[in-house]
Order: sequence, then structure tokens, then C-alpha cells
Amino acid sequence: MESSVYEVVFRLEEQLWWYKGRRKVCFGLLDRFLNRVEPLELLDIGCGSGYNLQFLARYGRARGLDMSEQALELCRRRGVQDVSLHEGEAIPFADASFDVVTAFDVVEHIEEDVTALIEWRRVLKPGGLLLIYTPALPWLYNEHDRIAHHKRRYLRKELREKLFRAGYQIEHLSYVNAFVLPLVLLARATAWLSPGTRHREAELPSPLVNGFLTWLCGVEHWFVRRSLLPIGMSLVALARKTD
Repeated sequence: MESSVYEVVFRLEEQLWWYKGRRKVCFGLLDRFLNRVEPLELLDIGCGSGYNLQFLARYGRARGLDMSEQALELCRRRGVQDVSLHEGEAIPFADASFDVVTAFDVVEHIEEDVTALIEWRRVLKPGGLLLIYTPALPWLYNEHDRIAHHKRRYLRKELREKLFRAGYQIEHLSYVNAFVLPLVLLARATAWLSPGTRHREAELPSPLVNGFLTWLCGVEHWFVRRSLLPIGMSLVALARKTD
């Protein structure tokens, strides 16, 4: 990502509806599928500013990797110390080290995504879980994706096939952010028709709008949990390492 994006994420991650909705979906899945009899070993790839590591820590020891020194400095500003500087395609841990690997909006940044999925599988223990959250629908690719250095946006079928190729069994796969899609498309169209204005997707809207969109994501969660959405701006996948 461009350096300015890390500061924006650090500033917005706690309050912006997008991140709040992502946490509700992702940690809802982990609560549902994890057996927490004992503390777990967790790895967050592309940990960014470290906000999610604070939530992952409730399951056990949560460690983070990121390829940006700026991101790791933001982690330390949060008080998150168990982080290191590495790329997601070459993880500095032994085979079968982790019960859970997470990648929140990471795999779309990687050119050889299947190679990365195989590497993440390597460090998972037998039966371990991989949680992925990633942008969906290639036709939505826009300036925000370019600034964030996204290589692609996925279709559900594509992500499913790549997870299978990398040796995973899918436990849950669903589109997310379907309910807000019409609103985002309307905002983009308005910005395109009004050259004097610019639609900023990575900004905090008014409290009223932010609250409404947060509520809408909460309502949608029931559909995500049952994989009922035929379309959405994002995809979430929970996959298990197979023998």
C-alpha cells in the first residue's frame, strides 16, 4: 500500500463502518469454529496497524507479520509488540506452528496468490484454520484499489478453486457487503457525474451515516453466516488445512 494509506487505516480502523462490519463477520466465524479449550497460536499476515491483533489475542498468543516498517511502527504505537518485518509469501516460522492464520485484505496484494496460500498452509497445524477477507467483484476495481496496490478482486468461484488447489477444505465461503453495494455504486456514480467532487471511500462519514451503515452490516451478518448472499463487495473464507 502507499504510505499514506497506513495512517488513514490507523485513524479510521476503530470507528469506520467498513472495519466494524469486517470484525463482526470475521470474529463471528472464529467464535463459531474455534475450539478454545486451550490457548491457541495465531498468526496475522499483513497485520497493518495491529488493531486486529488485539482482538485475536483473546484466543491465545497472536503474532503479526507485515512487509512495511511503517505498519509495524503503528503497531508499536498501539502497544502491540509481537510483530515482525516479513513478506507474506515467505514466513519465518517452522511447519505446523499455528492453529489459526488470518489475512484481512491481504491476498489481493500478492501477485502469486496460490503460492502464498500454500505457504500459509505450511505453517498451519493439521486441521488448522485459515481466515481470509478480500475484495470481490473484478468489475468494481477502481482508484481506491489502485492506491491500495490491489492486484485483483475475486469472484467466489475463483477464490474457492484457489483454496482447493492450495490444499484446503472450505468450511465457510460467502460474499459480504451486499446490502451497502447499491449505496456505494450510487456514490461512485454521483462522483463521476459531478467532476467538482470526489468520492472518498476511505473516509469517516457523518456519525448518522456511519451509524446507519454499521447497523446495515449488522443486519447483513445473518445472511453472511448462512452464505445466502449471491453478490457482495467482499468475500470471507474460512478454510481448514487438509491432509
